[in-house]
Amino acid sequence: MALTEITAKKNENTATVTYDFGDNLEDAREKFGDEVVFSHFVSKAKITAQAAIRRYLESGVDEDTIQEKMQDWQPGVSLERTVDPVAAVMRKFSSMTADDQAALIESLKSQAA
Repeated sequence: MALTEITAKKNENTATVTYDFGDNLEDAREKFGDEVVFSHFVSKAKITAQAAIRRYLESGVDEDTIQEKMQDWQPGVSLERTVDPVAAVMRKFSSMTADDQAALIESLKSQAA
């Protein structure tokens, strides 16, 4: 019997419980049934796929290309990450202090010269 710790936080409160999900896939299937195990697998895999799709969208990848990239995806296997450096800097810029923003702008100007 493998107990898994599950912790949840709400505002200032935290609680941790232990739960027996089983030791392996066969145990889980015996405890909960094929339908429950499969539906939870699909649910988690969909969330992971949605995160990958969002990353592609943020990078400006079109829907057809995303579909093509997702065809080879397997749950549990990382996809290539497409990083748009300009978008990353712009996201970071909005959370910077005014002084840090000014320093970054000056740094960019000096590199461009």
